[in-house]
Amino acid sequence: MSTIVEPQSQRLVRAGLQEIFSSIQGEGIWVGKRQIFVRFNACHLKCAYCDTPQRVASAYCEIEQSCGSSEKTLLENPVSVESVLNWIWHFVRQTRHHSISFTGGEPLLYTDFLKSLLPEVVSLLPVYLETSGTQPDKLAEIIDWVNIIAMDIKLPSATGEAMQLENHRQFYQASSDKELFVKLVFSEQTPLSELEAVSEIVTHQRTPIILQPMTSLTTGENTVSAAKIFEVEEFLSARFADVRVIPQTHKMLALL
Repeated sequence: MSTIVEPQSQRLVRAGLQEIFSSIQGEGIWVGKRQIFVRFNACHLKCAYCDTPQRVASAYCEIEQSCGSSEKTLLENPVSVESVLNWIWHFVRQTRHHSISFTGGEPLLYTDFLKSLLPEVVSLLPVYLETSGTQPDKLAEIIDWVNIIAMDIKLPSATGEAMQLENHRQFYQASSDKELFVKLVFSEQTPLSELEAVSEIVTHQRTPIILQPMTSLTTGENTVSAAKIFEVEEFLSARFADVRVIPQTHKMLALL
């Protein structure tokens, strides 16, 4: 690995990033599509199943040197808007991508950074926002430059945190004119009462609902029984027109 230190003369809008790379989307309705991923470090939540649980920025952002190479360059954190834009251009020139995924962590913790970056990148590729769906006020600051929203609804039985019903409801309503799908990570212990609350948040029957069975953080194996998967799928399919069970496929393929 090599280390790049940016000149101090670059724009002061910066963010703590974990990594930037090109890979295959492993979750949601666009599973299987090639994307550029920009992963932010921190999150205001601490979900029990999270595979990137850092709450503060690390010293360096790892950047894939070329598409699919897995060879990394280290960029000192916090990273400038200019550097991220340059690396996005680097990947765009190498191969065709469906969109740019801004993920985390929680990207909406960095709205000042995104307000500077997104107007520059939305003309290159569609902007795909992966978010906890709990910060409607932050979403309002950047939504004009977002094309696709992958919105989590956080179920307490899976996250270990309290349900944020009103925040989720406001977030969903603020996203209603965008291409939106909802992701639900659920566990063997998820009660039907938590799933009933989803109907209070998602008011459009045709909004895609993606069910993601919780996996072990240590082995990556599915921890939810077939009987539970069918129970959850049947319960929600009676209420929504488009319900799909999609595990984390990128882990099956050992992809970034």
